[in-house]
Amino acid sequence: MKKIIIALATLLMLTSNVFAEKDVKVRFGLEGGFNMTKWNGDLMPNYGVSPDLISATANIDDASVRPGFHAGALMDIIIEKHWSIQPEVLFQMEGSEITTPIITPVLNEEGEMVGQEIGDGTITEKYTAGYIRIPVVLYYNIMNVGPGQLSPGLGLFFAGGVCGKSSETERNTFGVDGILDEFDWGPTVKIGYEFQNVASGLYLNLGFSQGMTTSKSTGLSLSVGYKFQYWKALRRAYNTGILEYNP
Repeated sequence: MKKIIIALATLLMLTSNVFAEKDVKVRFGLEGGFNMTKWNGDLMPNYGVSPDLISATANIDDASVRPGFHAGALMDIIIEKHWSIQPEVLFQMEGSEITTPIITPVLNEEGEMVGQEIGDGTITEKYTAGYIRIPVVLYYNIMNVGPGQLSPGLGLFFAGGVCGKSSETERNTFGVDGILDEFDWGPTVKIGYEFQNVASGLYLNLGFSQGMTTSKSTGLSLSVGYKFQYWKALRRAYNTGILEYNP
């Protein structure tokens, strides 16, 4: 969580520098949607399996795609006619269904654990993970595509895990006894479409992201949201362009 706070503070400093530009225009919005994720990382070491068994068990088997949701707020910063930066703050639930071999302890005559061995069968656990997620995306805006604006974008996301556990063993997803790092980050690609005439302010967004830490989470998201009109009442005296839009 400390890392996500540092990332948020850095983002605020960067946007403060952007606001110093004369023609910057800003508006705010809300969004929510549906996401599908799959964890592709090698999580076996985090299950407390002895090193000599990891090669025998290989990676966790059959980590499957799990549905989830996200919701939050955004800030749309237009820095030039065709370019904009959009940071978001979202709460996102994701997860994965994971099948692992059963590991049993090996005991000596005194009943003390002296090793581990692979038992018969497998166990399937459904893990959930709740994140505070901050994507920051640079968009290129293509005007007059049908009734709206098409905006492909590329950026990074930063995420901090705040909750989650296994449905079978009650094991925590994060923390000392968890299977994932609390901090995650990675590249994200998004394609947005905002209506300009009919239902002005309504937008759709399709996104893909790839986590770079323990989970190696691959995610696909579909969002719907609304961007409010430029708020002239918040225009700053030192910057006549900020929070105002003059097409």
